[in-house]
Amino acid sequence: MKRQIPLSLKLSLSFAIIILLSVGLVYFLTARSITERFDELGRKQREILAVSLSSQLRFHYEQNGTWIGVDNLFYRDVPIVIGDEVYMGRTLNLPGAFILADLDGAVILYTVTEESLGRKLASNEIAAGIPIVVDDVTVGTLILLNTRDPSEAEFLNSAMRSAVLGGGIAIGLALILSVFLILQILSPLKKLTRATERIAHGDLPDSVRLRSHDELGQLGKSFDQMLANLKHSEALRQMMTADIAHELRTPVTIIQGTLEALIDGVYEPSSETIAPIYEETLHLGRLIDDLRDLALAEAGELRLEREPVDLEGLIRRITEAAVSSPDVAPTLRIDVEHVVPLVEADPKRLRQVIANLLSNALRHTPNDGEIMIGLRRASNAVEIVITDTGPGIAKEDLTHLFERFYRGDPARNRGGGSGLGLAIARQWVEAHGGTIRAENAPEGGARFTVRFPLA
Repeated sequence: MKRQIPLSLKLSLSFAIIILLSVGLVYFLTARSITERFDELGRKQREILAVSLSSQLRFHYEQNGTWIGVDNLFYRDVPIVIGDEVYMGRTLNLPGAFILADLDGAVILYTVTEESLGRKLASNEIAAGIPIVVDDVTVGTLILLNTRDPSEAEFLNSAMRSAVLGGGIAIGLALILSVFLILQILSPLKKLTRATERIAHGDLPDSVRLRSHDELGQLGKSFDQMLANLKHSEALRQMMTADIAHELRTPVTIIQGTLEALIDGVYEPSSETIAPIYEETLHLGRLIDDLRDLALAEAGELRLEREPVDLEGLIRRITEAAVSSPDVAPTLRIDVEHVVPLVEADPKRLRQVIANLLSNALRHTPNDGEIMIGLRRASNAVEIVITDTGPGIAKEDLTHLFERFYRGDPARNRGGGSGLGLAIARQWVEAHGGTIRAENAPEGGARFTVRFPLA
């Protein structure tokens, strides 16, 4: 197993390398720029000095016809005090150093030292110098020496030291800021890591609550939302398990009790005593079929046998079958706007959706009330709107209405249905690419709107 490198170490090394490279590059560029500027300044000063020196030397030779005494042009006498004695010395009165050679290339003036006086310059040295021309005759050669003034060298060294000091301070501050930044990054990540470890062990924390307003903060909000969804899903799973057990317990209890009575001789085997058992087995079969169909729909494996469906005719057939005694049932009205086109759908599934919504409306609408089924075309879709005049839907129930086994009645009696009807209706509608929405009508009562797209 490969050894894991902590993220903090990776970030620290990355920041340190970037800081050192950045400061080193800045120092290199700064030192190079300062040196180049000094060299450029020295070149310009030598050019000015060359013009001045060549003019003075040319004038001296024109006046004297010889180079004798030329050193007096550039040196001046200065007193030197040693103890009680005063001596006269000479110092160069020029901001630079140069060599003056005669016509034959012999050095006759060297402002740096006198040791080279009399030596002859090489041809390449003479070629690099500045000729001194008098009456169109070259009488000497001036060679400027590329020497740096001590004060300039000291200033350049001081600038370099300042750059090094500034770079060191910048490195220190950058490292402190990088440590602070690393802690800011790792602190929320550690919280998220601890939370995910708890989730992996089956413990769902409340939230991570990251106090950050950047991408990590957004990640924390998304993580908290995921935790809330997980808790909600877990609660739904537990509730669904309890609801399935509840739904199965009643018919199983009836079947078991009836069979025990038959075995003990309390009941005689007859069609009247066996019929309840048969009815409960049918109820169990419908419940199992509904759960299977829901699972298939949620897994995307539900098969639809599509064909052109006349929704108006289908609705009229369903209403006729739903109300066996019109005298003891709410008034049913069907409102169709103009001509509604056929839809490509599975008629069996559509019948189940409409029948389920109509059954709910009949269950919650008093006998003197009214149920209206509207059918109309809306843009590229067909809408079925079922509105009743019942008590409507409680506000707290609207968001949970299409969940499995959800019923507004907390007692969950069997008279209110299994709690799967609306969940199944939503799955069938969505399988057709449509939508279903529940709301309360402004005039009172519940309203369900089913929308199917046209081909």
